[in-house]
Amino acid sequence: MFCGVLLAPGCADDDHLAPMEAGESSTGDMESTGGEDSTGGEDSTGGEDSTGAAVDSTGGGESESTGGGIDVDALYDCEDPDMVASPMFGPGFDPETGEFVGPPQETYVVHTTQILVKPESMGEFDDLMAGIEAQLMQSEGLLGVSFAGEPNCGFLRTMGVWESQQAMFTFVGSPAHVAAMSKTTQVSITSRTTSWELAAEQMPLTWEMSLAAIDDVEPSSAYD
Repeated sequence: MFCGVLLAPGCADDDHLAPMEAGESSTGDMESTGGEDSTGGEDSTGGEDSTGAAVDSTGGGESESTGGGIDVDALYDCEDPDMVASPMFGPGFDPETGEFVGPPQETYVVHTTQILVKPESMGEFDDLMAGIEAQLMQSEGLLGVSFAGEPNCGFLRTMGVWESQQAMFTFVGSPAHVAAMSKTTQVSITSRTTSWELAAEQMPLTWEMSLAAIDDVEPSSAYD
């Protein structure tokens, strides 16, 4: 998202999104990551959180409330049974079957992000997303991405698969993404992100895996 690997679009209205069954992901049941998760894996921007894991560029620290007095913990406690998610798409996924067909590697770098956009800023957020999505689809090393929205909780999410950490970092440093990161606190209430390595035999990445990996990650401290 703004503070993380990439932004999620206003995906609750996206034609590609499909409702998730309670307890299921768009690609199957939850799998163990087996690699480093949010408490031991590297985040997209290379900082460190209180657990020793790398976190976003704003330096993820403890955040119980935003500057406006919002209870952030309560926001993240929200679980949305009506979460909707797009299939994974990109050069590493078969557009017909959705199966992972990426290059054979021992491990892949995967990420997930979560952001709560201010309702009055959704138009600006969508404008920023136009540049983000264009850059993303041109990013060398991106294998696939999925967008999700939580209509009841309000969060927008992404998850993605990359050939390498370097490829992911190159996208994070792209002009469109840097411009979006500079607007973090203007257009959103809170956000968090994490990334980790996933072994080839544990592919494909699922939403259950992503939700579990980000569950204990601290929100960005940019909102403090």
